[in-house]
Amino acid sequence: MIKRTTIFILLLIAVIATGSLSSCKKYLDVDPVNAMSGNNFWKTRDDVERFTTGAYTLLRRYTAMGGHTLLAIGDLRATAWTISGASDQPGIPRSYIPLFNNNDMKGLLRSDEWWQGAYNNWSAATFGIDNMSDWGFLYQVVNAANTLLINVDAKGIAGLADADRARYKAEAKFLRSVTYYLLVRHFGDVPYIIDANDKSKHERTGQLTVFKNCIEELRSAVSDLPWTYPDPTLRGVRAMKGGAYALMMEMYMWMAGFDEEHATEYYQQVADLGNLLVNQNEGSYELLSLDNMKDLFKGNSRESLFEVGQDFNYGETFGLLVTLADIVLRTPYKRNVNSTYIYYNSEYLHRLYDAAYNGNVDRRMDLWFERDNMYNTAGQFVFLKFINTYGTSGENENPNDNKILFRLADAILLRAEALEKLGRYDEALSELNKIRQRAGAEPFAGGNMVKTASASNTITLEDAIWWERERELMGEGTMFYDLVRTRHILDSKYTPNAISYEEFVSGAWTYPIHNEVMRRNPLIKPNTFWL
Repeated sequence: MIKRTTIFILLLIAVIATGSLSSCKKYLDVDPVNAMSGNNFWKTRDDVERFTTGAYTLLRRYTAMGGHTLLAIGDLRATAWTISGASDQPGIPRSYIPLFNNNDMKGLLRSDEWWQGAYNNWSAATFGIDNMSDWGFLYQVVNAANTLLINVDAKGIAGLADADRARYKAEAKFLRSVTYYLLVRHFGDVPYIIDANDKSKHERTGQLTVFKNCIEELRSAVSDLPWTYPDPTLRGVRAMKGGAYALMMEMYMWMAGFDEEHATEYYQQVADLGNLLVNQNEGSYELLSLDNMKDLFKGNSRESLFEVGQDFNYGETFGLLVTLADIVLRTPYKRNVNSTYIYYNSEYLHRLYDAAYNGNVDRRMDLWFERDNMYNTAGQFVFLKFINTYGTSGENENPNDNKILFRLADAILLRAEALEKLGRYDEALSELNKIRQRAGAEPFAGGNMVKTASASNTITLEDAIWWERERELMGEGTMFYDLVRTRHILDSKYTPNAISYEEFVSGAWTYPIHNEVMRRNPLIKPNTFWL
């Protein structure tokens, strides 16, 4: 079972030699898995299953656990989340919030505050700012996928049917591709390695090439993935067709932002893939009722396409800072806390929910906020989207939720965005209104200019889709990356923390690369902006 981690961690110590992280393998200089490629392993289907589940555990370790909270960055960096004017814990500063807001990655890396976390410090209460600048950790996930691909074709694996062998290979390609997706969004150009036996040093590969290679692999693998699993505990946390289609859609939309010459081609691919995912999924996925959104974030729901799991019952606990829940909840929703640490910039929150733009009705306002404190800037703002079951009664923890990477609503809105770019306004509007119908919001009507029945302002369909993504996906780690791929990060209309065009083209949207990476591989050059 994927949530029983002990056996997987022990396996990974043997498989990928993670051991103590102070002795992790050097960047892309990982020996082939000698101990697991000879007589002691790869003998039974259970060996393959344990290795595969261990690879998923490794992905969680380097994206959502203490000391490497990569999945938290997208909520705070250059977005409208703002540090609160009040706190009942003044001795515990949250100075990382304005640093992220201002895109001051150097300030984050220089900080000696409690949340920074020294290099190779894996405390649950630290962001792991230094660790996240060393891509070698995520390359351990790539190497695990590469190792699986080499060994799953070995002859004589008892009990491994051809269909299972094909699925495990498809899962390995998905894991490798989703890891490259995270690496590219974080660093830009990265080395592209697909062979566990490749010990050579590589230069950085252009991000477009990386994504094109990943998409080619995903297209070859998707037919061997299931739409869903009979075992509901595997739904979302293991690779599925829906997750692969969503990942390709995300990659194409990213490419469209950096390759304008071929953007129309990419939008067409997103529209086509979205049609397969949304309309031809054999009933495997659905938008949950808004009243059941807790089930979505708890995990394994029919709306989930891919997620990173945790379960307090098995000793699994995300890092404290992985989700917003720790800093947007207070009493009575969270014990021992009288004020919250952040609020959503009032100007932009008004832009999302004012009746002049959004119409008079939207149930998300009542379910995700306290109306009386929705625009409070002094510690009483709350965001209730992620309120769920807590594992213990302590204050310093997050709800026992999974971390969603892709879900059906996200894919629907990506398809709407692509259709609008293609000038297929009626189809785009139909996709947009699927999300609004679920939210109990008035539908938009029109063509390339739209409004709701009670709204006083007409807006572009492009903007209607943009603001709907922000409303629907708020707090789910997507906003910074949406700002980057659309280049809305250059425009104060969409974020109070815009950057300049010159900063953008010199790599201000990337993350600094750790000196250890360049020491281990002199072929690697730093991102220009962070020199």
